[in-house]
Amino acid sequence: MAIVWPTELDVDAYAKLGREVVVPRPVCPGCRRSMRFWGWYERDVRVTAAVIRRLWVRRARCCGRSHALLPGFLAWGRLDAVEVIGSGVAAMCAGGGMRRVAESLELGHTTVRDWRRRFARRAGLLAVGFCRFCVAVGGVAPRLFGRPEVVALAAATAAWMAARRRFGDGVGGLWRLANAVVGGHLLSTNMDPPWAAA
Repeated sequence: MAIVWPTELDVDAYAKLGREVVVPRPVCPGCRRSMRFWGWYERDVRVTAAVIRRLWVRRARCCGRSHALLPGFLAWGRLDAVEVIGSGVAAMCAGGGMRRVAESLELGHTTVRDWRRRFARRAGLLAVGFCRFCVAVGGVAPRLFGRPEVVALAAATAAWMAARRRFGDGVGGLWRLANAVVGGHLLSTNMDPPWAAA
């Protein structure tokens, strides 16, 4: 399981801190009590095609389960930072071809193709989750139409705008908020409803 926590740190700043990074103690999704920290693990994150950083991710445990505490820029099971993934998905939703988007990001076309397939496969569920989040923070659910992945992107954008109106600039960028709403499972095979953060 993963719990995404918001951070203003970028990948480089986070990586430089190593195990000195201050991670907020989360509330257990099961019993709603504070979880206890339970070690660390290392993982890589690709910032650009030529830059991969190794960083430490905190873990927490409660109710017999451990959770990875992912900073807002990490998606579950993905090497690339969510801003990179998001920019690629948005470009493809706007009509950009998969190979052209892959070339612009200097990534393999199979990586970008997988992003598109996973986003499209989860698009309906993601759209519902983002609309629900939008209403939960006091916004109005947007009127949506079009291809499922375009609808999901529009719903994520509406949720982000509603969160910014309610909480200000501290919510971060579109893709960090979207990643937090879905608990890091923006492109994962996890088919549980993605609106844990709502």
